[in-house]
Amino acid sequence: MKRILLIGMLASALFSSCVKENEGGGTGGGGNVPKEWTVTGTVKDTDNKPLAGVVVSDGITCVQTDANGIYQLPADLSKKDKDGNDRYVFVSTPSGYAAPTDQGHAIFWEWLKNHKSKKGSDGKYRGVDFTLTKIANPDRFTILIFADPQPRRNGTSDRYAYHSLDICQDMYDDMKEYAATLTGRPVYGIGLGDIVHQNTSLLSDYRTGMATTGITTYNVIGNHDQGHSKGMTDETACQAYESYMGPANYSFNLGGLHFLMLDNMLTDPTAYSDSCATGLTDEIWQFVQNDLALVSRDTPLMVCAHSPMCRMISGKDRTGNHLEEMRRLFALYPKAYVWAGHTHSTFNYVDKNNPKIESHTLSRVTGALWTNEYLGENGTPRGYVVFDYDKSKGSGKEISWKFKPTYRQTAVYSGTKGEVDYPYRDWTYGVDGKAVLNTNRGGGALTDNYQMQVFAPGTYAADDKTVYVNIFLWDELWGTPMFYLNGSSSGSTMTRMTATNFDLYRYSYADWDITAKYAAKYSNLKKDWYDDDGKDPSNKMRNCASIFRYKINTTEDHGTGVVKVKDRFGVEHTASLSW
Repeated sequence: MKRILLIGMLASALFSSCVKENEGGGTGGGGNVPKEWTVTGTVKDTDNKPLAGVVVSDGITCVQTDANGIYQLPADLSKKDKDGNDRYVFVSTPSGYAAPTDQGHAIFWEWLKNHKSKKGSDGKYRGVDFTLTKIANPDRFTILIFADPQPRRNGTSDRYAYHSLDICQDMYDDMKEYAATLTGRPVYGIGLGDIVHQNTSLLSDYRTGMATTGITTYNVIGNHDQGHSKGMTDETACQAYESYMGPANYSFNLGGLHFLMLDNMLTDPTAYSDSCATGLTDEIWQFVQNDLALVSRDTPLMVCAHSPMCRMISGKDRTGNHLEEMRRLFALYPKAYVWAGHTHSTFNYVDKNNPKIESHTLSRVTGALWTNEYLGENGTPRGYVVFDYDKSKGSGKEISWKFKPTYRQTAVYSGTKGEVDYPYRDWTYGVDGKAVLNTNRGGGALTDNYQMQVFAPGTYAADDKTVYVNIFLWDELWGTPMFYLNGSSSGSTMTRMTATNFDLYRYSYADWDITAKYAAKYSNLKKDWYDDDGKDPSNKMRNCASIFRYKINTTEDHGTGVVKVKDRFGVEHTASLSW
């Protein structure tokens, strides 16, 4: 592990070691180059107009362009790529502008190895230039946010998941079709890490697949995206990923938001490199400070990393290298939406008394491990988050999001390799592989109107007169769900369940004789692996924090009901049930 910097500082002193605005940024003109610079160049638009105030970085130090679009960066040339070449510099694309794309991925960096002809005898690079394109509608966009695709090669023996390249194809097809409906705005994607699983060569397949969606994608590195080897450092573990995907730490701007994309996976040199703790290395923490020193304090932050860095489903804040200092820094901004995956469970948390920092953790977009690929470990269908930004809605209303289930599910393998079936699906499948809602849920395609799942009385036990609802993206800023019995206009308040009293989750699956199913096939596995990765969910009730219930005060064994709840953006969602 990297040495922890013991920084005992007040919030006002957090930026003391940062490269301040205009320091090293060439504000004195192209001829006034600081002695310490190692890379210089320009940032211009496609009309050859210089862009001033644009941030350029090597992943540690950050500088800004001057009025002539010139930057002068003291990049650390001791940093190397996987082949031993000088690494890269990147531009933090400003709001209103876009970097070039390749296979649908934003290419906001320049490999210095591609500029060898511009390296002088003094070892410095000149003419490392960036050209950005103006965005037609910069204040209206949508982002599809997803976590942990983790594909494996088809036809290989795998102890975790099945045919997940096919399931990734379902994801690509679903995103392509959905993005085509989002007209009049740019559409982006953010992959929250574990893009692959211990096979970085599959990053090429991922890039090819995402290219078919028609959206521009940004990514962060996950522990399984690192080189799978023992004895690797934090720096060497991400080199293969960077060769495919570019910098592991960077930033960019869209609309009125600043996006900070971080590698928060700390390797253990004594173990395989994907065996990681959560935290920031000293250098990455320095980059965070340097980057945010150049961001106006009235700018909301979108922070993306693979592993959760704030509140956990346990109710405690995540501990780790520099995480507490990082949260203090984020608290200087009006809002920090901190997005992650890694846990394979959905968990959204905002403290109503201190709502500046929010935790948003997403379940695996391609379904649960070990069990089946219909849904995530906390009962959420496989799918992703649709994040919408529209400045025209006015201050405080620009942002909204919702859950988008993957209705295209051609890759379903229940029963073929011992996967556990899921008998409580609210949908069936058409001949085209698309999910169709059951008649008791209104029929029609499984769309982004599906934001919760209700369980009728008798689901848990024949004599249990309780209605349960799992609200997929619930947090404290949602309203309280209400239950309406037999057409009543007067609703009853539903009670949120906790880890100590929630026992319905085991009904997400049927036939939980997992050990017997897998022990024969994978006799070399240790039992604690079962305990870690999705065995009897009654042992993992902490995975679901969005269940509510209401006990019906009637002896009747049949009836109808409706669950209603308003999300944090004022949209009302309903679900009907009968028993």
